[in-house]
Amino acid sequence: MGKFEAKIKEDVMQSIFNDTTKIYEMIETRFLLDNVHRDALIALCNQFNNDLSLMLKETKLA
Repeated sequence: MGKFEAKIKEDVMQSIFNDTTKIYEMIETRFLLDNVHRDALIALCNQFNNDLSLMLKETKLA
């Protein structure tokens, strides 16, 4: 993988991470979550970011 491809992937991943954070914040402000559900939501968002990151690191850009 070239330097430019790595930088593009890094930028895309940062954008996705930021969007996931925005989704979490939107849910957090619009729903009354108890601690169990809040923790589950955080875990789900983190797992999504981790899984997506692993997949995209191994995938070439179009």
